[in-house]
Amino acid sequence: MHSVLIIDDHDIVRFGLEALLARCPQVHVVGSADCLRGALEQVRRLQPDLVISDMGLGDSNGVDTVRALAQAQAGRALLVLSMQDELLYGEQALALGAHGYLMKGNVQANLVPAVLTVLHGGSWVSPRLNSKLVNRYLRRNAAVRQQSDAGVASLSARELQVLELLRSGKTTKEIALVLQLSTRTVDIHRANMKRKLGLRSGSELIAYASRLP
Repeated sequence: MHSVLIIDDHDIVRFGLEALLARCPQVHVVGSADCLRGALEQVRRLQPDLVISDMGLGDSNGVDTVRALAQAQAGRALLVLSMQDELLYGEQALALGAHGYLMKGNVQANLVPAVLTVLHGGSWVSPRLNSKLVNRYLRRNAAVRQQSDAGVASLSARELQVLELLRSGKTTKEIALVLQLSTRTVDIHRANMKRKLGLRSGSELIAYASRLP
């Protein structure tokens, strides 16, 4: 059975959440708090498997609340509840260390699934927020790929040979032997490739080469 700590500055909300969780035999509410200071004391004392917390508390704003609880939980699950629009605040809560974001208007239908999801190592967001996050990832990935393709196109034929040999795992000395170049010339090609590709180190260049198709 997983231990749960509930944090909200409204008594009726805490009681309601506890009543909903009473239907779930996998969890047990071990405590509650109505402010961040009290919540942090409870987290340190009880070390709950899951903290369920409102973002805005009487003694803390949303950002500080989530950041402080995520740090106190030290990797254990944190589910944020809020009246604030998830498209505005959900991504921020996840970035601060929360494992899920659930709007209070959807608590009755989704609290237990959200709780079980984050307790088992998953992340909980609504389909609407998930769609936003996925679309953003795809746009970023496309931009990175476009930049990468442009970078490769700027390389000379010899630099492409060096890059291909790096991709196969060869060292500078081995590349020099294969291409019948001096190691200094290979190092110059590597430096030019880093400049053209916007990379800062040899390890980044090797990582870049390893991702090539």
